[in-house]
Amino acid sequence: MIKRVSLIRRKAGMSREEFFAHWTGPHAAIVRQMPGVRGLRFGKVQSWNPEEAAWDGVGEVWFDSMEDAVRAFAAEPYASQLVEDRKKFMGEAQSCFVTEHTAVAPPEGR
Repeated sequence: MIKRVSLIRRKAGMSREEFFAHWTGPHAAIVRQMPGVRGLRFGKVQSWNPEEAAWDGVGEVWFDSMEDAVRAFAAEPYASQLVEDRKKFMGEAQSCFVTEHTAVAPPEGR
């Protein structure tokens, strides 16, 4: 399994509440429809160190493979919808693909 991790900053002039509502609402609705999505998680940042480098959110999307992830993000109409939707709430983003290696499992449901 592969996971895409995204660090997101909200669009200038948007409140944290507006940002999170859009990200977990309309934006999530698009991502949920993408082919091959195995999991989707949103993290609302409470604090960051160093503070001046702060991001507003950490998103995680799981796929069976890197190839499935590439296909999903290229699939229409979702690719175009994501481009247009990001303009509505996202100021800046960085992402990477990772494989997980769990040392201590988190509690169930988290």
